[in-house]
Amino acid sequence: MTIPNKPADTSAHLADLIRNRWSPRIFDPTHLLSAEQIQSLGEAARWAPSSSNQQPWHVVFLTQGSKLFQEISEKGLTGFNQAWAPSCSLYAVMLARQTEKGKARDQAGTYFDLGLASMQMVMQAEAMGLKSHFMGGIVPLEIEKTLNVKDHWVVCVIAIGKQASLEAASEDLIARETAERTRLPSESVYSVDKPLS
Repeated sequence: MTIPNKPADTSAHLADLIRNRWSPRIFDPTHLLSAEQIQSLGEAARWAPSSSNQQPWHVVFLTQGSKLFQEISEKGLTGFNQAWAPSCSLYAVMLARQTEKGKARDQAGTYFDLGLASMQMVMQAEAMGLKSHFMGGIVPLEIEKTLNVKDHWVVCVIAIGKQASLEAASEDLIARETAERTRLPSESVYSVDKPLS
């Protein structure tokens, strides 16, 4: 049984939790999360930092086998995501609040806060022995309709579950799962004590 493990090849020391986090697409469709595990993921998002502690997000968790999980799998995902994502244990539908006390929120700042909550939740999943995969290939209007979303932007859906082996996967999926992890050069993403050129 082959389950890929792809720690990042970094140029400086990183915590194992960060080095080992990557985004597989092969999940065990028989693996279900307990209510306690889902609550831990929700609490991780709840305790993320946010501007003025406003927490401008809402996470809708959809469990494997539920009617809403099935509907999002069929109508809320696009392209290749429809082929692999339904094998995960849980969808986390990430919503960003559009207003605060009757006033329109700044979208960029709100998305930034949601990103913090999303990543904190994903790192909690990693600490629990789970894997996750962010999906931007979604159909926001279908998700809004299915989940009765109001006053929120549908930003992304995160697939969470137990990573599974390559044996039963398609050649295309195996190629993606075993591809080398790459990043831009360090100088492209951070600098120290110098302005941008």
